Amino acid sequence: MSELQALKENRLFIKSWLDAYFDSPHRHILMSLPAKMEEDDKGVPVAMQDGEIDEEGWVLWKMMDSAVTEEQIDELADALISPLSYKYGTTFSVPPLYAAYLSTRYVLNVYLRFDECTIELPNLPSDSPLEEIRELWSSWPSLIEAGYIPFASYEDGAGPVCWDANKPDQAKDYAVVWFDHEALFDEQQHSREKLEPHAQPLFSSFREMLMQQGTKRW
Repeated sequence: MSELQALKENRLFIKSWLDAYFDSPHRHILMSLPAKMEEDDKGVPVAMQDGEIDEEGWVLWKMMDSAVTEEQIDELADALISPLSYKYGTTFSVPPLYAAYLSTRYVLNVYLRFDECTIELPNLPSDSPLEEIRELWSSWPSLIEAGYIPFASYEDGAGPVCWDANKPDQAKDYAVVWFDHEALFDEQQHSREKLEPHAQPLFSSFREMLMQQGTKRW
């Protein structure tokens, strides 16, 4: 299968997954957030607002087709991941399905709910769709140096959810682990050797994570 065909199939998968995720009796709650009032706000951008802002400043929002390109994602990874990961001999490329998530739709408020935990994927607002993943990659250089690439957040900011770049699969995806903030702050030296005991396994890949969450409903 060509890379172009694979990207097309991954984007169709993401569209279907997002449609199923928001097809919920709680859709009104999932798709209602504070509106963006100031330039630096992280609320719902005007383009994504779906109706009038209520008296408390909240508004319904809608998903929109994304204009993010693979090239933009690669450029961001090259700027924030490659210089660090190559330093210790780790090679990494953004998993194709995650690249599809970042580039298929502008979407907000995606929480993956499992029996044991909740995992929050980055918001992708229409006015700055890659800003949250940029912040995530910028915040954890020591993890990236050790071969752990953050891509989501565990339990309301309890710690970063990461790919283990040392454990790739045949689909160019990686095993998923998470780190407790307290364990990271307790470590004075963030080498792979020091971090590995704190890497708590979650899933074999990003795809498996999405597929398992698909069985959980509100």
